[in-house]
Amino acid sequence: MTIGWEAVADVDWTRVFHAYGAAVDTPDHLRALTDGDAAARSEALEHLEFAVIHQGTPWTATVPAALVVAGLLADPATAEPIDEDGRPLRAALLDFLDSVATAGHPDIDDEKLNAMARPPGVPEKLIQKTYKSLLGDENPAAEEGDDEEEGQEVDRKAATAAWDAVIARVVLEIRSTAPALLPPVEAALDDEDPRVRAGAANAAAWLSALPGLEHRRDAVAAKVEHVARRAPHRDERAALVLSLGDLGAAPREFLADPDPAVRACAALAPALARDPAAFEELLTALRRPAEADAWFTHRPPQFPAHVRFTLVDAVLHRATDFEQLLPTAVAIAQMTNDACYRWDWGRLLAAAFPDPGDPPTPPTGLTDAQRTYLRALVENEDLWGSEYFGAHMAFEQVGLPYDRDAIRALIEAPS
Repeated sequence: MTIGWEAVADVDWTRVFHAYGAAVDTPDHLRALTDGDAAARSEALEHLEFAVIHQGTPWTATVPAALVVAGLLADPATAEPIDEDGRPLRAALLDFLDSVATAGHPDIDDEKLNAMARPPGVPEKLIQKTYKSLLGDENPAAEEGDDEEEGQEVDRKAATAAWDAVIARVVLEIRSTAPALLPPVEAALDDEDPRVRAGAANAAAWLSALPGLEHRRDAVAAKVEHVARRAPHRDERAALVLSLGDLGAAPREFLADPDPAVRACAALAPALARDPAAFEELLTALRRPAEADAWFTHRPPQFPAHVRFTLVDAVLHRATDFEQLLPTAVAIAQMTNDACYRWDWGRLLAAAFPDPGDPPTPPTGLTDAQRTYLRALVENEDLWGSEYFGAHMAFEQVGLPYDRDAIRALIEAPS
């Protein structure tokens, strides 16, 4: 399969759609990536992010757009910066290809996806109506004569299955196209810009995770590891090491890296989930959570929010008891706030009280570790008086009141 404009020469853009209807505007946006001015390039990137891929959902315009973008990676124009920070356009295009690969759902096997694409009992006519509705042609509707309530319910289920079939077919198309997308992405690992190299590693990791490309993973990992060993700066080296983990590698040598951020990124690798040294590295990083949050100038995409949130998730999955987490939990309790209940202190609170009962009931006595953690929470002014319902629920779900004085009294109560 070819890439670039040649690959889409026969595409009728009026008959493929993105999140907002027929993709008649997509070719102009794609041309603007290299031929337009700064404003047009910015609009084109927004189009890729919010229309061609919308909140992770691919559409029938996604694959032809990806083939064009893959062809543009070698265009010298994509080395030009797109912002005041000097980030190359090529790095943003790799982010788009990463989104395409992620939308290929490597966690779903081909058999299940094929079943979704051709759901039993759902007529092809209804699936084609769904296509037309997404193009803006017409809306899928119940067949004439289905006026009974039971018939309408069947139609609703069939309509949902038809929608799922459309998306499943797009996902299958992504998978069949991935072998053409991977080589230009791999080639970008040799780019002069570290952000491009990091983006290439991330996109290559996701592409090679798709069914049919698993045999390429070891070779991609070897190249990413080679680049990581030479990377002079924290942001790039950490991003590359994270991609090694995503590729299924065990980047054990990077647990000895002089940089704590790189060591922690190595420790996050799923292949090191049972490695005691990796677990200890994560705990060590979380004893200074504010420092971990500030590690990166350009945060790798594997950290969608504060770095500590991802580290907390990892240690919670690896710990065997709360006592292992106590120094980490206390350190986080001292610097977090009420809005972070879902990602750090609330999850650690649930780990501290793992058996609240059904319904949750107050504990009859506290362990020393539980007292220590609750004391740290009580001492943080930013955790109390919250308007966030979830902050209240974090306590109530473990049988505790969201009441600072009541928690103080519980801490001081004799065992």
